Amino acid sequence: MASVASASRQVADWAAKYPLAPRWRSDERVWLRAPDGTRLFAAQLDGPARAPFAVVLLHGMLNSSRSPKVHAFARRLRDEVHVLAPDLRGHGASGGRSTLGIDEPADVAVAVDHATARWGVPVVTVGTSLGGFVALLHAGVHGGVAGTVAVSSPGFWLRADRPGALRIRRLLDARTGRTLAAVFLRTRLAGVPAEEAAIDLAVASIAPAFTLLVHDADDHFFGPDPAEHLYAVASEPKELWWRPGTGHGIDLLTPAFAGELLSRLRDRGPSR
Repeated sequence: MASVASASRQVADWAAKYPLAPRWRSDERVWLRAPDGTRLFAAQLDGPARAPFAVVLLHGMLNSSRSPKVHAFARRLRDEVHVLAPDLRGHGASGGRSTLGIDEPADVAVAVDHATARWGVPVVTVGTSLGGFVALLHAGVHGGVAGTVAVSSPGFWLRADRPGALRIRRLLDARTGRTLAAVFLRTRLAGVPAEEAAIDLAVASIAPAFTLLVHDADDHFFGPDPAEHLYAVASEPKELWWRPGTGHGIDLLTPAFAGELLSRLRDRGPSR
């Protein structure tokens, strides 16, 4: 009976995260076009008229802007700032396939440009897991942001030495795994890229925009080493927030964290 109950919970969790995930209203939906022509979906949430800045919110692998915790976090941020939450390529409603940070930074640049043009205020990127990795790459290579917040970001290219990361690597390596991800997890994976995302060089180049890293040392995907490494190669201004016991990626997207983050960003006063 215990195994049946466990299986039932897993099915319920899957249904809540994918087919039954919360939807965006029609007036909140917008479509963007990546430089290579890939069509990208984004949720566009207007904040208060005098919102001091905008957030481009980037989900992690196997998630989307409709993932319940991402959806709720975006709505909480919208109480105080403007929010644009795109589906990264290969995820959710967007086209293309996920390239693990090779093509995604250019997609983020399109989202940041759109947010800047729409709201005319400074933009901060906030990403979890793969989204944090992509946010760091974008900020260092493309710029155009006041700062970037990377939650549970990997710090080394395709390192898989913890259980969660090993599971993802198996999905990437096997055609069967990629097919299952496409069918059941709304994620189209291109497999392991032939080139390497130059994360160290990008992170070192983010300044004068700020870099804020948020991490749980017991993260079952990426341990403490990635956060410590990213912090070491980043230039000032930079911060590293340890959040023990909080989990990985979207697990950290709580109302309490939203309030803490908004407070810190207001104190920092994002500017162009």
